[in-house]
Formats: sequence, structure tokens, C-alpha cells
Amino acid sequence: MKRKCLTVLLIAITLIPFMAMAQEKPSGKILFIDSPSIDKNYLATIMPDGTGKTRLTPAFNNIMFPKFNEKSGWIGFTNKTPEMKSEIYLLNKNGDKIKRVLTGAAFEDFSPDGKFFLYTTCDGKAELYVYSLDRKRANKISQNLKVVSANWSADGEWIAASVLEKDGSTDLYLISTMAQGIKRLTATEKVNEAFPVFSKDGKFLVYFTNRYGKNELEYMDLADKKLQRPIISGIYPSLSPANKWVTFQAGNTIGISRIDGVDNVVLTKGRTPCWIK
Repeated sequence: MKRKCLTVLLIAITLIPFMAMAQEKPSGKILFIDSPSIDKNYLATIMPDGTGKTRLTPAFNNIMFPKFNEKSGWIGFTNKTPEMKSEIYLLNKNGDKIKRVLTGAAFEDFSPDGKFFLYTTCDGKAELYVYSLDRKRANKISQNLKVVSANWSADGEWIAASVLEKDGSTDLYLISTMAQGIKRLTATEKVNEAFPVFSKDGKFLVYFTNRYGKNELEYMDLADKKLQRPIISGIYPSLSPANKWVTFQAGNTIGISRIDGVDNVVLTKGRTPCWIK
């Protein structure tokens, strides 16, 4: 009897951390595009439990892919005008200061220190540039790659890029900011890997792919390039501050899930989410 009780106790102690993880709730907020109608788009935030939705901007024609930088407090996003011209805007966290920075370009991401941002040109070349907010000058870093999207690592040393290939599909690359060149991560004809995002520790990427017949999230371990498939249908992923949850767009809705695909729920209608603190 004593042995049996000891075994039960040991099992219970072993399960405590896993039970705690299962009960852990996501923190932070989710920045996203609230689109009540075709010609009205608002930048908004919502809590991970689906409450507290707050609009941050007046109506725009077509806001796309917002990103927030903790250091500077700026939110960057692209707006498409009715004439389909692209404009890059910066908005402060309180939503009471907004300015247009560039035209003819699409916003991609901030540098970790908030002093630079990435943008791509809205032309046939689709070149990637780093823009200095202090100097108001830009440098091209994509060489001959046609960049669809890009994300800056938390340590500032690498930029993950989704690149358009000759067969019309997209592959993943790493572009060094420390003069280490460009590394190709995937070479998959007729298969897309798009909109990569670094984990906060820089050890893996999350992105979406049509490798399995429909758009799903996928993870790549950057040390050995091994892939993990959590079976989460969606696009435009963004990881929570603790890397334990992921938000994404599924159809015309914003969803969240644990990174292993468990507890997958819909929060609200919207597009292109970005998880912020």
C-alpha cells in the first residue's frame, strides 16, 4: 500500500509542471486590422481572451501588416490608397500621433532598437531596404532577391525573408546584418513558405506554407532545419512574448493557438495579427 501511494505521489509531482503549462493563459495584446467594411479599415488591439477590443486609428482605405516596436513605441504599417498606391505610416502607441514616412513602399518590420525599419519596394523588383529613422536614408540589402516579406531577429543579427522565385513560389532566406552574407533555407519548387517570423530566442522560424495542400503554419529549427507541423490552418503567424502561443489569420478572422496546435480558438473578425506585450 505504501509503495502504491508513493508511486501515485511521484506521478502527481511529475505532472505538476505540465498541468501548470496547460493552465497558463497567454499575456499581452494582439494588434490587428479591424475591417467592418471593404473601404473602412481600422488598426485595433484585442486581448488574447477576445475582450477589450480598442480601435487606434481613424478609418483608412486598406491598412496592411502592422508591427509594433517596444523600444520606440511606434507602430508601423502600410496603407493602400484608392488608387492602389502604397504608403508607410508610423503611429505612436497611444494612437494620438501619426505620420506618413514613405510612398511607393510596403512596411515590413522594425529593428529591435527601433532606430531602423525594413521596407520593400512596390514594383517589379521587390527590393528590400533598411531605412534609418534618424538619418532618413535607406540602404538596399536584398541584392537580386525579390522579397515578399521580412522579419528582424530579436538580437538584430539576421533578417528572415520570403523570396519570390522564378517558378512563382516563395522560399525562405536569412540575410545577415553583420556582413555574413545571405543564406538560403528552403528550395522547394511549387511549394510556398511565406511570412517568416523569428521566435524571441532566435532558434526557430514560424511561417505558413501550402506544403500539405492548404495554408498551414510550420516551424523550422534553424540549427538543423528540421520542420514541425502543428496542424494549424492559417496565414500570417505571430508568436506571443513567451513563444508558447501563436496568433494567425484564418479566413477573415483572427485566431490563437498554443504552438502545438492545442486550444485553437477564434477571437474576432480581422486580418494580419501581430502579438505585442
